[in-house]
Amino acid sequence: MPNYFGAQRFGIGGSNLQGALRWAESGAPVRDRNKRSFWLSAARSALFNQQVSIRLKKTEFNQVVDGDALQLAGRGSWFVVTPEELEVSQARVHNRELMITATLPGCGDWGSQRDALAFEQAAIAEETALQALLVREKVEAARRAMLLYPQQLSWNWWDDVTVELRFWLPAGSFATSVVRELINTTGDYANIAE
Repeated sequence: MPNYFGAQRFGIGGSNLQGALRWAESGAPVRDRNKRSFWLSAARSALFNQQVSIRLKKTEFNQVVDGDALQLAGRGSWFVVTPEELEVSQARVHNRELMITATLPGCGDWGSQRDALAFEQAAIAEETALQALLVREKVEAARRAMLLYPQQLSWNWWDDVTVELRFWLPAGSFATSVVRELINTTGDYANIAE
């Protein structure tokens, strides 16, 4: 399932992302460290979610493409796949040994290359204000797995309307995002500002 950042990252009613957008457009300094941190995190998270959402709309969203940055499952380290490694890497992605990542935009090298980099850049090309804010504030680019696989998922119906879910996730994943994918909820994390 998508490794989206959950709604809590964006604040009540998307207020953290709205703050980031206002800051990006005004260029005025923000002295409150907490606001700075929340707003920058929301900006980067929204751009990540947007890339994942667009890639998931592709028929073969979990197909490794030339230049994808692949993460070793359960680890933070990653490498860029070359054309010669596509077939072997695809088998490892299928076996969940490797995870396709998307960028957490910022300054510096995004990590992906060639076809994958072109896709990521196109996916968030219209979000120039948020991208410029992250660069201006010297937020380092990073990578995050595009998908997550909840482990030991189980559920128990207590009555007609109450279900108990049990699972564990890798560090940095959002249980609210898993619940959102498992049950009908409202909200669009790719377009949280709406």
